[in-house]
Amino acid sequence: MKHICILIVTLSSIFSMSAQNTWQDYTKQADSLQLLFEYKSAFNLRLKAIELAAVSQKDTVPFLKLLRDISKSEFNIEANINKDEAYISLQGKVIQLETFKTSPKRLYETYLSMYNIANKSMRNLQDADVYISKSLDYHYKSQEIDSLVLLKTLHKSGVTSREMGRLDMAINRFKDAVNLYSQLKIKNNALLGKIYLDFAQIYSARFLNNSQYYIKYLRKSEVLFDNAENLDINYLTNFYTSLSSYETGQGNFIESERYLKKSFQLYKDYLIKAENLGLDKRDITKEIELHAYLIEIYWLTSNEKLMLHHLNCIVQLSEFKELNEIEKDLASLGHLFVAKYYRYEDSSKALLYLDKGFEFFPANDFGNLKEDFNLEKAKIFNGQEELNDALSILDDLNKKSDLPWFMYKNVLEQNILIHLKLGNYDRAYSFVNEALESFSEENKGLDIRTLTYEDFVPSTVLRDANHLIFFAEGFQKTAEKDEEVIEALYWMALKQFQSNFNQEILNDRIAGMYSKICNYFYIKASKGNLDTLEQNEFIEFTEAIESKYLLNTFLKNRMDSNQTELDNAISEEQFIRSKITYLKRKNVSRKSDSINQLIFDENIKLEKIDNQLRSSRNKILNLINAKSPLDHLSDKYIIKYRVINSTMFRIVLDRGDIKIDEIKDYEIVRSKINETLTQLKDLNIDAKIIKQNTSYLYSKLLTDLDLARTIYIIPDDILYYLPFELLVYDNQFLLETNTISYTSSFSFLANNLSKLDYKKDIALFAPSYKQFAPSKNQLAVRGDPYYLEGTLKEVNSISQLFSNSDLFINDDASKAAFTGLYNNYSILHLSMHSFVNDQDSELSSLVFSDNDIDYELYISELYGLNLNADMAVLSACNTGVGELKTGQGVVSMNTAFTAAGVPSVLSSLWSAPDEATQNIMTSFYKHLKKGDLKSNAIRKAKLDYLESVDDPNLTHPYYWAGFVLTGDTSAIVSPTNYWLYGLVFFALILIVFMIAKRRLIPKS
Repeated sequence: MKHICILIVTLSSIFSMSAQNTWQDYTKQADSLQLLFEYKSAFNLRLKAIELAAVSQKDTVPFLKLLRDISKSEFNIEANINKDEAYISLQGKVIQLETFKTSPKRLYETYLSMYNIANKSMRNLQDADVYISKSLDYHYKSQEIDSLVLLKTLHKSGVTSREMGRLDMAINRFKDAVNLYSQLKIKNNALLGKIYLDFAQIYSARFLNNSQYYIKYLRKSEVLFDNAENLDINYLTNFYTSLSSYETGQGNFIESERYLKKSFQLYKDYLIKAENLGLDKRDITKEIELHAYLIEIYWLTSNEKLMLHHLNCIVQLSEFKELNEIEKDLASLGHLFVAKYYRYEDSSKALLYLDKGFEFFPANDFGNLKEDFNLEKAKIFNGQEELNDALSILDDLNKKSDLPWFMYKNVLEQNILIHLKLGNYDRAYSFVNEALESFSEENKGLDIRTLTYEDFVPSTVLRDANHLIFFAEGFQKTAEKDEEVIEALYWMALKQFQSNFNQEILNDRIAGMYSKICNYFYIKASKGNLDTLEQNEFIEFTEAIESKYLLNTFLKNRMDSNQTELDNAISEEQFIRSKITYLKRKNVSRKSDSINQLIFDENIKLEKIDNQLRSSRNKILNLINAKSPLDHLSDKYIIKYRVINSTMFRIVLDRGDIKIDEIKDYEIVRSKINETLTQLKDLNIDAKIIKQNTSYLYSKLLTDLDLARTIYIIPDDILYYLPFELLVYDNQFLLETNTISYTSSFSFLANNLSKLDYKKDIALFAPSYKQFAPSKNQLAVRGDPYYLEGTLKEVNSISQLFSNSDLFINDDASKAAFTGLYNNYSILHLSMHSFVNDQDSELSSLVFSDNDIDYELYISELYGLNLNADMAVLSACNTGVGELKTGQGVVSMNTAFTAAGVPSVLSSLWSAPDEATQNIMTSFYKHLKKGDLKSNAIRKAKLDYLESVDDPNLTHPYYWAGFVLTGDTSAIVSPTNYWLYGLVFFALILIVFMIAKRRLIPKS
């Protein structure tokens, strides 16, 4: 494309010059060629311009000579003729240009050219930053605004500002570019896609480390690239390798591999098209890069065959042509990945591939590759028990002053492990202390044998928690286990994790790290080796982390929705935290008073926005952000279950006292729960058999506990699907003796909501379905798409109880009506069908009236709603079940309503029988109206149902046990204090009586 443009410009120049032959025409054509980097052609044209001007307009000759000198310097730089000298000369000439009465247009074009030279030819980012800023300034001063050139300049300025560390300016530049693009009449999806791709990098691990926004902008790029024409293949392949890198970091290796394969296929398709046009567009660097990234994936997924296939491809390419420095670097990297694979499989092979990788080493080492090779060799020697050889390499690495921090920590890690193997405990302790100092200078002088975790100052890197875990595991393997040091290391790992767990979602890698820490403390506590204070501190730590996770999930689910002012405030808070972390990381490598001042300024902003968030009325945010939740739970009885590596732990908070123990034989328990859940949905299974199973489950899950009457359950794993009301003790269901509700964390219970406004309305939805009908012999349940008679009776009964209710029935119960509701409803009651999607939980849906084309409300849509209700009642099937995801628990309608801002949800764990559901729901609202807590109301409603049915078959748990309450349990209305009314009435009667008596007494 570039060559075609040059040809057009050149032909135009010839035609124009032959027609007019003025110095202005030569100058204009030279300017055009200069913008296309054709400096030699531009230089020749400028000589012609000077020649003509010397005859017709001598006063312009000095200016034209200056332009000639600029073109000459540009050509010398491009041709590498006295490059450095030419660059210095060029800088002086450009400064001279400003002394002439030069138009802003020429100046912004000149500085744009200077940016390209400084950035690409001279690799001088500081100069490039200055020149792109000047180009932008002159562009805004120009009366001739070229929107497309301005857009590209903003884009380049954003990239440069990002690389210079001015992240606020970079974000503003990219946003300005996006806004300008929206004003362009002719759209270019490829260009906007490139802008979003570079915008995304601000949120990568290298800068703000906010994976939610990183992937958000990458996805925007993806949509644009998919609909782009004539897309730059390099940008497109780079985009997919960015997505692959993100997925690798998240531990999603299958997705990562798919993106790399897609990138490779796009590149191959591009080559075929080019060959058909007779063009050779092969890019060996791109091919080796993609092969190297695929080798990394196959190393991580232990796919030896494909790993070696792609390595062989790199070797063949090296035989095809002499590799340049970047290609050598990538080839070496591919061999390093293979060596890492064989380190545990076959250490001899690992060393062989390291040696082969050394043969490809570039003259200029990019990114400390040589040190990475040596570190890997030390690890292999360690595994071979050749400890002295390993130490020799590590000693050499220790002497390097410019070793990156992450590599330095890995060197210390290996030193610790080797000295522990050798029994050199003092040396191991010394290296641990050195590692702690590498986390933060404030740890200088600390001794692992005497410090407490309160003394420890964490680093700004989440994965450093892994180093501390590794140190602890190393000490655990020694003959003389130093329990005090091991415990101190795990406490520090927990503190490190909690301090840096900001915007992350608990993917497999992060969840694995967190589980290792928790597993240590749960085991220790279950054996009685943590005192009360330590148990409380541990629970406080984990609650802070898990509440942060809930907030991150809340934000992630709402990210692409119509965000409220509150959503934006939370995002701003997270951005400031990310920026502070970035500045602290920057300050570690380059101490600066100016950076310290920036950190101070950002902390002031953070405090201000935190105060704003604390004053927020958003129910979910307040529940998640409860401070020191254990301090507010002294009147609660809570049982939390936590499953780690097929082991279940039980944490009991009994009115302020904590007890942690292990549930034995969890795999057997899990199997029994699965069996019970299957039996529950089969009406042919006698309820006595179910009672036997749930009696066993009681003995495992609730044994040795003095249960309170009101119990809060925080489930995990398969327990999300089990209604605890079904557990049997002394031949009684817990329903008969206890009130049970469910929650996701201690924070939800610690932050009691104020009494809800009973004057607010209730919205009742009961749609009709024209397309479906049940057969005569089919039990009417709320899981199949047909008309439900019970739903209309249900909502009509409820509306008679509450005068402030609005009915949406039959065709009026539409999806559009629900999503368009005003935020003045206290309760949202949805009496309808729902469908569960087993393949993708976020495609599960509630089914509104099918009179409209769009009648299903999906979980993914619910996330984006801003509901202000106090409770959602999902009188439909399976609304409490869904897919179990790592770190997310169950993704269900229940959790979706919570994400949409509803703090209390009544949902079902299986397909609900229509008539039984109608009776239970009507009774539930009767008890709510009396002022009962929600948890008491649903319990009483189930008991009312069991007392009301005459047919023993209808007492089967299938009919009544499926509905569970999650979240806030407070009452909907204040309880009616009839005794108070009676007292007032009696007082009034007494007063009337006294007045009457006084009047009857005759006056003396």
